[in-house]
Amino acid sequence: RPRGPDANYRARLLDAALDAFGAQGFEAAGLRAIAADAGCDVSMVAHYFGSKAELWAAVVERLEAQVRADLAALDMLAPAAGPIERRVVAAVEAMFVHAARQPQAMRFVMRQMTDPGERLDELVARVVEPVHAVFLPVWQEAIDAGLFHMRSALALQAFVFGAISYAVAAAPVLARMSGGEIDLARLQREFGDGLFARFARGRADAEGDEAGEGTR
Repeated sequence: RPRGPDANYRARLLDAALDAFGAQGFEAAGLRAIAADAGCDVSMVAHYFGSKAELWAAVVERLEAQVRADLAALDMLAPAAGPIERRVVAAVEAMFVHAARQPQAMRFVMRQMTDPGERLDELVARVVEPVHAVFLPVWQEAIDAGLFHMRSALALQAFVFGAISYAVAAAPVLARMSGGEIDLARLQREFGDGLFARFARGRADAEGDEAGEGTR
């Protein structure tokens, strides 16, 4: 068995498990391969976690702690932080930053979304719902202000999250296809420019609708 602090072994196993579950799904991921990627004997999985299911649960527990810590730092999304336009920009920027910083976590969540069952229910309750609790009020306020012509804040969250997740995942391929011209930073700027250009139109449309109602 490898020597060193227990916490180091445990963290390495969690990192390897996050990668494996995200790339292959729970059923296909193998404990021996996870242990090998972590530089550990497979017996270390049983020592630290007990079983494959408990290893998966530990991955979610650590992910939940990271997500809650990140969300606690997003005070720029609170109503007191300023106009809704500014907070929508901050929300999108925060999603890009966290997705780019934790691509393995994003892949893990997206992979689990395709596998309904108790594990997905646990992931939604511990990771997805806390994110929605912070972001959905921002999207709803933006919809109410006429910035987005949508009815559902949940649908808007899904579209924005999905687009950002794809952009982060596809960034290396797009960089290669564009000869290095399009990198993740460029994708973020393009996404922001396209999304936020709607603000002026959304405001104008909303004001036009109100004026039209007033003359009837």
